[in-house]
Amino acid sequence: MDKVLFLESPMIEKLYGGHKIQDSFGIGDPSKKIGEYWVISGHDHGLSVIINGTYKSQTLKDVYANHRELFAHDPHDKFPLLIKINEVTKPVSVQVHPNDDQSSGEGKAECCLFLDVEDGSKIIRGHIAKTKAELKQRIENNEWDTLLVRKPVHDEDFIFTPPGIIHGIEGKLMMAEVQQSSDMTYRIYDYDRLIDGKPRDLHVQQALEVTTVPHQEPEIHPVTIEKDGNVKIAYVDNDYFKIDRYKINNEQTLDNPMYSCVVILSGQGTLTIDDLTYPIKAGMGMVITSQTKIYSLSGKMDVLVSQPPKMV
Repeated sequence: MDKVLFLESPMIEKLYGGHKIQDSFGIGDPSKKIGEYWVISGHDHGLSVIINGTYKSQTLKDVYANHRELFAHDPHDKFPLLIKINEVTKPVSVQVHPNDDQSSGEGKAECCLFLDVEDGSKIIRGHIAKTKAELKQRIENNEWDTLLVRKPVHDEDFIFTPPGIIHGIEGKLMMAEVQQSSDMTYRIYDYDRLIDGKPRDLHVQQALEVTTVPHQEPEIHPVTIEKDGNVKIAYVDNDYFKIDRYKINNEQTLDNPMYSCVVILSGQGTLTIDDLTYPIKAGMGMVITSQTKIYSLSGKMDVLVSQPPKMV
């Protein structure tokens, strides 16, 4: 049984994209404006392909469907997580995501870790409306400057966005994103941009139905542990995902209770499982399968480790 699945994944052009992902990781077409690198994906809109071992050339989606023993017999119908690296060079649309019940299982909760933020960048985080009627009226009146709440954002900031939270980005930055495996987005406002002379579709009615009113900011309480020259930051462990970050300067041993999605954010080093050692570097994504109970990372690296929620 394969103990690690290394992945090759799509890089997607976006109107707000740039070249920082290609420059940072030395991958992709430098002439394209890449907005999203779907590092670990079992979603049809951008599938990761396995590049090693028994399942070489198969998609993560298919291996998850046909070899659930590699994933601790996870009962989720589809591979539950989608992990991206995004670059934003101009405002993204103001949007909101539904939950699973509101979207036939295509709900979208997400977390963002901001990695390279230019001064002056802001996130849109919620609104001031007290009722659905007020929210609807303010949207119809295009009261975007007063309706939306804007907050500064900086390197190393981490936010959790459950379904129902209006959000957006105004500025220039790169970020890592961990989310439910969904591409479901309801756009509320798109800055009156035109694509080929036409505005993009908006989904105001759907957004009104799913937006939390009044806005409720979710609480998260990251925990930082320093040991043996390494730093672990436990960001969240909730009904959607478990996310930890490791800033490694020496060797770090990790438990793998189910299966883990590992993304190397920066640096390089090695991954060791049993008596096998693999070189790894920034930009790589991999799944440590449930055939592995413990593994170690050595070198100087910044690593994001995500796991699905445990389902009883």
